[in-house]
Amino acid sequence: MKAVISWFFSGPSSPPTPWRVVAWWELRRLPFNLVMGLYAALNLAIFMWAISASGRLKPGEDAVEPLALIAAVILGNALYTLGWLVEAPLRLAVPGLTSRFAPALLKLGFAVGFTLIALPALAWCAIRVAQLAGLAQ
Repeated sequence: MKAVISWFFSGPSSPPTPWRVVAWWELRRLPFNLVMGLYAALNLAIFMWAISASGRLKPGEDAVEPLALIAAVILGNALYTLGWLVEAPLRLAVPGLTSRFAPALLKLGFAVGFTLIALPALAWCAIRVAQLAGLAQ
């Protein structure tokens, strides 16, 4: 596992051309999607538990719009593509750009993605905790 994480966050080994930048990012797209998908599934389960336990979901109501889940996957991949859309032209404009730029940008993408994915679950968990504490109905 350590070797996979090391590879995943390693910078390009050869001088990055625009095509190598795209290749670097695209080689990591599937693992990125797998990690984000597992994290999203966990957060969806927490969200579903919290909203169900809160009693605010009426019988017959959907907690999540199925189209929103599809849109989230598409949006997540569009945002991931921004990685190489930002890096490739920047490397042309700034040839001495450090090889740590891509891994740093990828880590930022993970941080933003993890935060956005967790927000609904965190919000409903906070509501449930407030209910248990007698601060909300």
